[in-house]
Amino acid sequence: MKNFREEQINFTTEPCINQYWEKDVNVDGIDITFHYWKRKKGYKGYTGKEGILKVVGIKEGKKKRITSVWSVNLGEEHCIELMVSKFEEI
Repeated sequence: MKNFREEQINFTTEPCINQYWEKDVNVDGIDITFHYWKRKKGYKGYTGKEGILKVVGIKEGKKKRITSVWSVNLGEEHCIELMVSKFEEI
């Protein structure tokens, strides 16, 4: 985990605080960063589940992103496969 931070997303009587962090992996020479978020325990909307906001891959100075809600909801393995296939097209 790196770059952990918390942000309040609204200023109502019931605060919603999101937590954000990043996870790095390297697959087939591609540096992949998963950007995660989760609602803080004890705050409005807390489910205990973490989600992926976006995935960024860098190989040889070229950058690709995955921001599709459908793709990121399928999890890390799917995103890794998709990212590897994006760089095979080059």
